[in-house]
Amino acid sequence: MLRTMSASDPAVNPAIYPAEDTTAIGPADRLRERLTHGHGRYTVIAGTLTIWIMDTLLSRRLEMSGAVTGETADVVRTLETASTILFVITSVALIVSLLKPYPRALFPVAAIYLSFSVVQVVANVISMLSTAHTSDGVGLGSLWDVAAVYAMSVTVFMFVYLLLDLSTPGGAFVWPARDGQEAPTPNLFDYLFISLNVNSTYGPTSEAVMSRPTKLIMAIQVLLAILMLTVLISRSVAATS
Repeated sequence: MLRTMSASDPAVNPAIYPAEDTTAIGPADRLRERLTHGHGRYTVIAGTLTIWIMDTLLSRRLEMSGAVTGETADVVRTLETASTILFVITSVALIVSLLKPYPRALFPVAAIYLSFSVVQVVANVISMLSTAHTSDGVGLGSLWDVAAVYAMSVTVFMFVYLLLDLSTPGGAFVWPARDGQEAPTPNLFDYLFISLNVNSTYGPTSEAVMSRPTKLIMAIQVLLAILMLTVLISRSVAATS
C-alpha cells in the first residue's frame, strides 16, 4: 500500500533536505554589483572615455596622414563629429545617473554609445579596404593604421562583451573555476582576453559562450578581423615590393 508523504517526513522535510538554492549569485552578478555601486560606477564612464579618445585620435590621424581621402574621409569625419556629440550626451547621462543615483541607467546609456562605437569600427575597417592598393615600396611603417584599427576593434568589443555578460540573465559566459572552488569574478582583463582571442584566433576562448546575441557579436568581430587581415597582407606585400 502506498504511503502518503507529508512535510514531516524526513525525505521531504526542507529542514533536513533543504531545497536547491536558486538565488546564488554568479560571477556576472557580482561584477554588476561592483559597477553599479560605489567607485565601481566610474569604470563605466572611464570605458566610454577611453573609446572616445581612441576613436578621435585614430580618425584625425587617418585624415591628416592621407590614409583616407575623398568621400571616405568625409564619412570618417562625419562619424567622428557624431561620436563626439553622442559622447557628450552619454557622459552627461552617466554623470546624472551617478549623482542621483540611477544605477540601472548606467548600462542602457553605455549600450547606446557602444553600439555606435561598433558602427565606427566597421566604418574604419571598410575605409581601410580602400587603401589596400597603396603604392609600392613605402615600407612597413605605413601599416600603423591597420594596427590602430585592430587595437580599436579589440578595445570596443572588450567593453561590448562586458556589457553583454552583465545584461544577460545568468551571464553570457561560463567562467571556468578550479575544482571545488567558486567561479571567479571577472574583471576587465578577462574580457580583453576574450576579445583578443576572437580577433586573432577566430574562435571562442576557454570561457563557454551561452548567449546567442553574444555569439552573433563574435561572428561580426571575426568577419572584421578577416577583413583587417586581408588588408594587412595586401598592404604588407605592396609595402615591401
